[in-house]
Amino acid sequence: MNAAWRRALRIAMELAAAFGVLLAFDRLLLDGTAFTGINPNPLWLPVVVMALAYGTFPALAAAAIASILWLALGQEPANERDYLDHLLHLSLPPLLWFMAAVAIGEVTMVRIQRLVRLGRTKNSARRNVERLTEAFHQLVHTNRALQVQVATDERSIGHIIATAARLGDADPAERRAAMVALIALAAQTRDFTCYRLTGGEARAWLRGAGAQARPDTLPAPLLLHAQRRGAAIHVGNAGDRGALDGIGAVALPLTEGDPARLLGVLVLHDLPFAAMGAHLLAELTEICRWLGPLLAEEPCRAAPLALRSPGLVA
Repeated sequence: MNAAWRRALRIAMELAAAFGVLLAFDRLLLDGTAFTGINPNPLWLPVVVMALAYGTFPALAAAAIASILWLALGQEPANERDYLDHLLHLSLPPLLWFMAAVAIGEVTMVRIQRLVRLGRTKNSARRNVERLTEAFHQLVHTNRALQVQVATDERSIGHIIATAARLGDADPAERRAAMVALIALAAQTRDFTCYRLTGGEARAWLRGAGAQARPDTLPAPLLLHAQRRGAAIHVGNAGDRGALDGIGAVALPLTEGDPARLLGVLVLHDLPFAAMGAHLLAELTEICRWLGPLLAEEPCRAAPLALRSPGLVA
């Protein structure tokens, strides 16, 4: 049963109870004459109560019931009154009941509608406050997380400057450790190997922390492809996937001079495909610009060193 039917049933039960009690008193006190001679007539009470509590339509129902009871039980012998006076006596109370039902009921309806609107406004304001409170807590949490990230981020300007300053260290191992750290910061991955071209083949020279198990020698097809391309090779290009198959996601030829002379190849072995956007390609191109000259200046080693510098990205 929906709310409208429950409301109608409740009003009907209240009307039945109210008029039942009044009829019981009427029979006990006035022998069932619908309170004739009592002014104001107690049959007003259900009409006024319904009008104040529920509005116009329940009050009209109460006025109709009261009028039926009045017309059925409230008649006096016709010879005791003039005909017009008797007609006025019978019709005046029902007329007043219906007028009161409409007047008071309409005021009540306006009040109820206003209360409903105020309730909706209150609920909307409560929801807005809850949303604002939740958004404020989220902003506080995000701000705290960003502060922690800024304080601990290895890509902060201060950390990058400190790492780059180690490129001028007298210790070759320290310089190579700084290169590894800078490559990891720029490429956003630790799974990479820098292959250096020596005697017709490219052998591993620098490794990230996640590339210790990668091949020591760059496959010849990828080396030839890098020599011909002279630009970034990545799995986003369908023609590059065959050369990169089983090796990595991106290969960056490292060159120097004009015309460009191939010095080595930087291979990013593992990189999310979603990260292969224009921003990352720009970062990788920037790596080629500064890593190529550094590679030319560094003395060649027969084998890659295991870098354990404090500045190495772990």
